[in-house]
Amino acid sequence: MTVTFTTYPSTADLLLNAEPRQVADELARAVDTRRVVEELTRQVQAPPGELVRKAAEASGELLQGIDLGSVLLNGWSKYRALRAAARRTLDHPGTGQVVPLLEHEIVSHHEPWVEVQVNGQPVARLALGVDLKLKLALVQASIRAGRLMRLTAGTCTATISCSMQGIELASRDLVEVHLPLNQDLGEGIPLLQAARSPH
Repeated sequence: MTVTFTTYPSTADLLLNAEPRQVADELARAVDTRRVVEELTRQVQAPPGELVRKAAEASGELLQGIDLGSVLLNGWSKYRALRAAARRTLDHPGTGQVVPLLEHEIVSHHEPWVEVQVNGQPVARLALGVDLKLKLALVQASIRAGRLMRLTAGTCTATISCSMQGIELASRDLVEVHLPLNQDLGEGIPLLQAARSPH
């Protein structure tokens, strides 16, 4: 059974705009304004408007694929205090630990790309850069059997920056991210390889 960690907003695109349909519109305006695809238009010999729209739609879909819950869990799985607590609970079955996380930051960089095809043949690649910074404060994590079982209290804010071909398209600061707090996480989320099969 896979346990998911669902935040709200849940994906990177929703940090830019709470309305998913408007993300591609915003990206299209930014791509067009910053002339990111000017050279590409010459290569592809396609109508600029159509190319901009399709590049923006594909970019929006790539942002939808960046799950904030997964970013947080990946960051916490590398967090020394959580890993140490997970190891102690594996070494001493039946015990649990509460780890205060206080203020900390999880930084994540993503480099998805969009392949541009003409008549089914790839002609170019548009590289995206997505930088996320998640700032958390006053979170307490309950650990048992090497797994994250519960989060208590805490706040989280996010900063996102999205670029294409190295040119920034959009960014937003201090977006509030709601965490699944004060609720059990089912079988828990493994923090160590040794905790991946439920006990």
